[in-house]
Amino acid sequence: MKRGELIELHPARAVRDEDLSDPGLIAACAAGDRTARALLFERHVDAIHRFVARMRGSDADVVDDLVQVTFLRAFGAAVRFHGTTARAWLHGIAANVVKEHARKEIRRKRALSLVAECVSSSSPPRDPTLARLPGAISALPHPLRVAFILVDLEGEKGIDAASALGIPQGTLWRHVYEARCALREALHGDDP
Repeated sequence: MKRGELIELHPARAVRDEDLSDPGLIAACAAGDRTARALLFERHVDAIHRFVARMRGSDADVVDDLVQVTFLRAFGAAVRFHGTTARAWLHGIAANVVKEHARKEIRRKRALSLVAECVSSSSPPRDPTLARLPGAISALPHPLRVAFILVDLEGEKGIDAASALGIPQGTLWRHVYEARCALREALHGDDP
């Protein structure tokens, strides 16, 4: 041994891909083993990528993002795995991720089209209530406005929006409720 050479006190066992079954690999992922996570990813990424690409049919960047979200959710849910094959479990997670993404896209596109209709139209919108909506949203206090926009217009999940704002989920939902009530009052006033 040369001077300055590092000695490994506890030599790490090299875990090979074929050493672990899917349940064993997922159990190791649940324990936080980074090597197991890498092996799970390498073992199933191609199948999940093909599945998401077929489900989504979108651009490659969106597919890559959805595959990444699938594996992140899988790592977080590994403690709840009770199956025998990881592939079916991962396909279920991927299907939910794709469905959530599609719903968010639909909500986002609807909101953008409404805003674009209000902004681009030189004549007043057909619905006078719709014409008052941007002003009513702008008049909301900042905490209510940001909660309303994140949840109702951007389609973020409550837990994600609360985390992004650094507030408890209950507070977020109270802000969304108060924003909706204030907007209803501002747009409809005394109308039922």
